[in-house]
Amino acid sequence: MVELLSAQASDTYKAHLRSIGVSYLIAGEDRLDMELAVRKIGEAFGVDEVILGGGANLNWSMIRDGLCDEVSLVLMPVADGENHTNSVFEANEKYSAAVPIGFTLLGVQALDDGSVWLRYSVDGPVS
Repeated sequence: MVELLSAQASDTYKAHLRSIGVSYLIAGEDRLDMELAVRKIGEAFGVDEVILGGGANLNWSMIRDGLCDEVSLVLMPVADGENHTNSVFEANEKYSAAVPIGFTLLGVQALDDGSVWLRYSVDGPVS
């Protein structure tokens, strides 16, 4: 696990992270700079591919900032009827604005449990 922080994070918080064995990277002055964060993750860990497992706000921010080249979704044959759940992508005006982003279908695969795996390339903003 790696915590992403802006330079505004306090020395006390960074000391706390170190005390519990959590690594951190500073990416941005006043707020997180996700492009810088992705670059630093690549350099620090020698990776050229990052898989997001975050929530709807993180997913949206990365898509909107052009930092994702593929979206992979698995649709399961289950419904719960909840109406207070997050979507896959949610803009949060504090972090990133809502703009239409286009996708191109790369593949569809039916899975043994009845789920469907959808893969899309990210085209970017559309008008």
